[in-house]
Amino acid sequence: MMQMATNNHSPTPSLTMARSLPQGVDELSSMGPFELFESQLEHGSTEAKVDGMKRLSVVAYALGTEITLSSLIPYLANIAMKQPPYEDEILLIMASQIQLLVPDLLSTNTQVMPLISILERLSTMEETVVRDEAVKAVNHVAPYVTDFTQLTQMVKRLVAADWFTAKVSAAGMCPKLFEVTKEDDLRYVFRDLCQDDTPMVRRSAAKNLGSFLSQLSFEKVQELQPILEHLCGDEQDSVRLLAISSLAQIGAKFKPDWTTQVLLPLVKQGSTDLSWRVRHNLAKAFSDVAISLNLNDNYPTQKKLVMSCFVALLQDQEGEVRAGAVNHLAQMVHWGGATLFTSHIQALLPALADDVVVDVRSKCALALMDSSEGGTLPDEMIVRSFTPLLENFLQDEYSEVQLHVLNNLSRISHLLNQMPDVVSNIISMSKATNWRVREGVAQLLPHLAEARGMDFFSSVLQEPAWMALLLDQVCDVRYACVGGVSKLCLVAGDDWIVQSLLPQHIKIYELSSNAYLMRMTILRAHAEMATATKTGHLFFQVIDQLLRGIVDKVANVRMVASMGLLKVIKDGECDQDVIASKVKPAIEQALASEEDIDCQHLFSDCLNAC
Repeated sequence: MMQMATNNHSPTPSLTMARSLPQGVDELSSMGPFELFESQLEHGSTEAKVDGMKRLSVVAYALGTEITLSSLIPYLANIAMKQPPYEDEILLIMASQIQLLVPDLLSTNTQVMPLISILERLSTMEETVVRDEAVKAVNHVAPYVTDFTQLTQMVKRLVAADWFTAKVSAAGMCPKLFEVTKEDDLRYVFRDLCQDDTPMVRRSAAKNLGSFLSQLSFEKVQELQPILEHLCGDEQDSVRLLAISSLAQIGAKFKPDWTTQVLLPLVKQGSTDLSWRVRHNLAKAFSDVAISLNLNDNYPTQKKLVMSCFVALLQDQEGEVRAGAVNHLAQMVHWGGATLFTSHIQALLPALADDVVVDVRSKCALALMDSSEGGTLPDEMIVRSFTPLLENFLQDEYSEVQLHVLNNLSRISHLLNQMPDVVSNIISMSKATNWRVREGVAQLLPHLAEARGMDFFSSVLQEPAWMALLLDQVCDVRYACVGGVSKLCLVAGDDWIVQSLLPQHIKIYELSSNAYLMRMTILRAHAEMATATKTGHLFFQVIDQLLRGIVDKVANVRMVASMGLLKVIKDGECDQDVIASKVKPAIEQALASEEDIDCQHLFSDCLNAC
């Protein structure tokens, strides 16, 4: 284990270290890892000290457990206790590096305990990022401490400190330390932090409220219920917003009788809070909060109240709140079912789809696609409610909104034959100036063929859309068409491909003598056809075209052809007789006269796979 850890922390050469050390070359050759580390931190500039501290874990693994405990850890303790303290950046890196020592290098209670005192000191620092990293380190180290009394005493010392910074850190440690120790004293400590006079402390307690209460039994949660209600109604909105979002973690394991009496009023209160930041935080976690209430069909009135709170957030005057709520629209549709969707949400969709805030429209477009899956809404309701909205989204001035629909419309491809106006919009978008929109259309074309039939594809889509996008100047658009070839083969059948599509692809190849990128695209499409059909007359013809590619005048084209053949050979289900009698001899012949080393390598791979 230690060997693995050492390999993961291999040092990299550093000019900063070389320039910061005052020793000469002869003296440096006789210095050990700890002496080098100490010299860089004592004599270097701030940049050199930062560079040195980043190598803390490297030095520790080089020294081994025994010397780390006897020399390195005491030195780090001196750094942490020094007055005036070291630069914040150095202390931040030290807290981060300490976490890399546990458990690979230090794992027992005796080995880990010296780190606790260092981290306790760092958790009282004035700089927020240093404290946060120290709290993270304590939570990482705590599971390896078996002397629970020491952990509890550390938290109590932090809570008893004169300055609020230590109390803020204590609140961040309480959930993890309670999980490790199960000490009841930590419940009382956390309760006191929730009632502290300093808003910054209450804010930290509210941030960790959900993770702490979720570990308690029902009886103990009831004891702290007044604390929960107090924080959700705190005079500081920065406290309320954190407390209200913690509801998502609290109710999951409790019965709906309690959640409807205690948590549901807090949800209602949060949805109408005078501070938009509180409403925004609730909106960002709303579906999780709703699910945690554990409401079933025996609580229809309460479910309607929850949905009413959600509707209030969807109609909020602040765009950020609406955007946060719309992000949970699909989850709430599945949570409430078709009945609550019809009574509460359906009427709001046109306003959301036409919202002045582009983020709201964009998230609404994606939410509609997510809502249509899972069988929650019947098909006729999707067609009736979503069709005009999808038309608006596809005509939106922002491509991001269009792409959310295009990239997910395949989910309801079976309904596209009932949405002719949507299909018309998609066809017109094949000429969009934004290449990502054209790529989205290209990905959707095989699904349109499946939904509307091959007659529609031949007469409406093949020439103006498929062939145009296959010849698009942007590589990703062309490859989107290539990626849909296998599905198109399954939908259309071999006969249609042979009669209607393959001749056009071959014609493009023949007319692209001066455009090798187009020939590469066609060969990739041939490979997709071959792996889709496996055998038969279509398979024979595309194999002939791939073999034609391995003797192309351009090496890159030959490489693409050989990669396509390799894909066919490795498929395992393709016609092995054709591979043995036709493909293998042709590759052997091509290899004999091939001069390009990369092509030789790919040809050899093909032969080895045969």
